[in-house]
Amino acid sequence: MIPLILGALVIIATLGPWTDPAADETLTAHMLQHVALTMVASPLLVLGSGTVLRALPRRVARALVRIGNPLFAWIAWSAVLLATHFTGYYDYALEHQSAHVLEHVLYLSTAVWFWWPVLGRRWRGAVPYVLAAMPVQAVIGVVLLTLDRPLYSHYSSVGDQHRAGALMWLLGSLSMAAALVWTAWDWLRAEERRAVAREAYGR
Repeated sequence: MIPLILGALVIIATLGPWTDPAADETLTAHMLQHVALTMVASPLLVLGSGTVLRALPRRVARALVRIGNPLFAWIAWSAVLLATHFTGYYDYALEHQSAHVLEHVLYLSTAVWFWWPVLGRRWRGAVPYVLAAMPVQAVIGVVLLTLDRPLYSHYSSVGDQHRAGALMWLLGSLSMAAALVWTAWDWLRAEERRAVAREAYGR
């Protein structure tokens, strides 16, 4: 329950009206919004999802769990990140409020979907899954960090763009690295428990 509340608070803090002026002025502040949604709020929502699932009818809860297919989650999350940053949608969203709201909804929903196989259940493929996701986010950060011209017409400062790229690359990598450590440790503990159970049964 606590992670769910914390996730909701991060969303409120990130998307509140007090953040819009800063996000409108600099790409760095705008990128911080997106990183907070995808790398902080979404994992917290997944960690607290057990409370929600237990409150839902069993059939609905089972259906939601089945939807969390890792392959589809990875594709959806990657596609949204790459498409919004490299197709011109980023500029379009800054000029149209409805598109901007949709962008944030897509970031949050696909990130929750992405984190579910990692944090919502024990899955042996979580480590390679996270490893495969790291380059997707890193490439966006690297492009923003190294490009010598503004990628988005709304933000004219190349220095600001470089800071935004560094922020995305650094915070994204740290979040993914933390997820890798957590999933590897959780898998090792589960293997140890299974080994103990097999030993006890063998006796």
